[in-house]
Amino acid sequence: MDDTPETQSDATTQELRELREKAERFDRFTRSLPAMLYDYIINHDGISHCLYCSAYSLELLGIPPEDFLADMDRFWNLIHPDDLTRFRELDLKTNREEVTFSMDTRVVLASGKEKWIRVSSKKNPPHGDQPAIWSGYMIDISGTKQLELMLQEQATHDALTGLGNRHYFQRHFRDELLRKDRYQRDSAVLLLDLDHFKKVNDRYGHDAGDFVLMRVSQLVKAQLREVDVPARWGGEEFCILLPETTLDDALAAAERIRAGLARVPLDYQGEAIEVTASIGVTTLNADDRRIEPVIKRADAALYRAKRDGRNRVAHG
Repeated sequence: MDDTPETQSDATTQELRELREKAERFDRFTRSLPAMLYDYIINHDGISHCLYCSAYSLELLGIPPEDFLADMDRFWNLIHPDDLTRFRELDLKTNREEVTFSMDTRVVLASGKEKWIRVSSKKNPPHGDQPAIWSGYMIDISGTKQLELMLQEQATHDALTGLGNRHYFQRHFRDELLRKDRYQRDSAVLLLDLDHFKKVNDRYGHDAGDFVLMRVSQLVKAQLREVDVPARWGGEEFCILLPETTLDDALAAAERIRAGLARVPLDYQGEAIEVTASIGVTTLNADDRRIEPVIKRADAALYRAKRDGRNRVAHG
C-alpha cells in the first residue's frame, strides 16, 4: 500500500473536498426548508451556546444566523411576555430530564410583528467527554393558530350576534361557581327575553329580526362590565352572568338594560321598531353546584315578568 506523504496529502484533500460538498448540499437543503434548524450545547454553568443556525432565522425571527450564533439570548428576548415563564419552566424541565422539548409560543419581532412559532429540540447521544449537542427546529405556525382560533370562536360564539353561545356561557358559569365557593362572594344571572319578537319577524321579515338581535346584543353589552358574560341562550333569549354582584346590584343592572332597550325604537331601513324585554334575575346560592337549578330560577322569574305585563324585571 502506498502511504507516502504525497498520497496521504491527496487523500486528505479528497476528504476535505467531499466534506465541503456535503456541507454545501446541506446548506442548500436547509435554505429550501421553511424552518430554522439549529444545534447548541449547554455548558456546565447551564448556559447555551449555539453551534449552528440555518439561514431561515432571518425570515422567521428577523435574526441573522451569525447573530444567533453569537448570542442565543436574542431569541429569549423575542418570546411574548405572557409565554416566557411557561417557556423557561418547560426548558428547565426538559434539560433536567433530558427529554424532547416542544412548545408553541408567541414571539414579538423587532418590527413589532407577532408570530406563533413551534419550537422543538432533542438531546443527541454524547460522544466521549464532549458536551452533548441538542438539535432543534423552529417553524412558523401563525396560519395554523389563526385557523384554530377561528374554529374556537365558531364553536363558542353565536355567528349572528358575536356573543358567546350556551357552551361558552356554561364554561364561564363553572369557573364562577369555583370562584364563588373560594371567595364567598355573590354572583347573579339574568335571563332576558324579547317581548313579542315573533311579531317583528312577521311584520318586517327575518332580516329585520336578525338586525334587532344584533342591535340588542350591542345595547346589552354597552350596559355591562368587562367581567360580565353575556350569551345568546337561544332564539330571542339572552343569558348574562354577573360575577361578584349582589341581588340589589343585579336588579339595578337588569333595570338599566330594560330601560335602555325600551327608551328608543330601533331604526331599520326607515322603520321604527319598538323593542322591549322581560328579565328574570336570580343569585347563586351556597348549594348551587350545577347550572340547571340556577337557570330554572331565572326562568321562573322571567315567566313572572311576562305574566305581569312584560317589559319588566322580576327576581326569584
